[in-house]
Amino acid sequence: MTKPSHLAIILMTAAGAAFALPFGPGPGYSGAPGDTTCVACHGGRENTNGGSVSISFGGATNYTPGLTVHATVKISDAGQRRWGFEASPRLVSDPQNSRAGTLVSINGNTQVVPPSGSIQWIEHTLAGTRNGTANSITFEFDWTPPASNLGDVIFYVAANAANGDNTSSGDHIYTTTAKLTAAAAAARPAIAQSGVLNGADFGTTIAPGSWFAIFGSNFGSTTRLWTGNDIVDGKLPESLDGVRVTVNGKPAAIYFISPTQINAQAPDDDGTGIVSVVVTTPDGASDPVTVMLQKEAPALFAFTPQSSRYPAAVSADGAFLGPPELFGTSVTTRPARPGETIVLFGNGFGPTDPFVPAGQAFSGAAHLAGSVAVSIGGVNADVAFAGLSATSLYQFNVTVPPGLPAGDQKISISINGKQTQDTLFLAVQP
Repeated sequence: MTKPSHLAIILMTAAGAAFALPFGPGPGYSGAPGDTTCVACHGGRENTNGGSVSISFGGATNYTPGLTVHATVKISDAGQRRWGFEASPRLVSDPQNSRAGTLVSINGNTQVVPPSGSIQWIEHTLAGTRNGTANSITFEFDWTPPASNLGDVIFYVAANAANGDNTSSGDHIYTTTAKLTAAAAAARPAIAQSGVLNGADFGTTIAPGSWFAIFGSNFGSTTRLWTGNDIVDGKLPESLDGVRVTVNGKPAAIYFISPTQINAQAPDDDGTGIVSVVVTTPDGASDPVTVMLQKEAPALFAFTPQSSRYPAAVSADGAFLGPPELFGTSVTTRPARPGETIVLFGNGFGPTDPFVPAGQAFSGAAHLAGSVAVSIGGVNADVAFAGLSATSLYQFNVTVPPGLPAGDQKISISINGKQTQDTLFLAVQP
């Protein structure tokens, strides 16, 4: 460990020692293992004169690797009028030899010594002694911890509260330590295996422009939908509170975020096949998870009661269609009637004419580019409209075939050889 030079010893022991030291004592006086303290030059005993020294970090007791924190050293001693200190951060695992991060002087009251090397110290300058300032003083500086978690760090601080008479007589020496614990590294987001699913039937195939859901963990602490403020000039947000999603390397619009689920709109993509999905948060990027991307991945939205057996359907007059009391007594439902027009809602039915790009808000009517076939109870149903009516929401205005008997009738919609889930039934009552 560095010891005082011969010249420094002469200065320290001379009658004017206290006058010589205000420009800073040099390294090795912080009180850390292997260091001495200010008593080496100023004499006396440490921590015996009613004053104190402290070091604080804005109330923090831990540090994040690589993230700079602001430190404040405060020296208090009633009646004293001139001030000095030296501090050094060390790893708890090796306090005598380890360098723990980087010290930075932020004003003319402090200086770092040496400017480089295995260990750093920070101390007062001549201007920083502020002769004539009574009772207490503060020194401020910045500290950047090691870039990786090397364990706990302890700051050693030694301070001199002097009376300003330019001698060592009446100087009061104080020491302290403060330990900072490395904050636990934030967990990167993680997508569950097979955790990327069609937003309507939770199948394993998605389509460009379609809604899809991602299930996993560490997606952040926020739970919310996008708001009108998130949509700028009709462009849907590609980030909510720092959460982003890419599909095949292209950014997706984000509709909903929570710690374990994200709902997003797949970007336009001419490619098909197995593609990668990645979630990125301020804590990092997930490992990619694959999903099948097809031009169409048709699915109907369903009411959730009874294991999503019934499609989300309404009548032309706005009645919810399903068996009576599908939602208990909270929402009225009734079966569909043969011959009436009903409205169904779907996801992933492919491009429209005119084309509506993904990532743009939409309302209106855009007909599907491909033709669809609707089957209810094994009978083809007439389709008055099939296309987008809102952002990534497909609407189908369909006539229930006349003559259908009472009961649950299987319902499906197909496009270009692809069919919606085969688990849905329309409740019918003539």
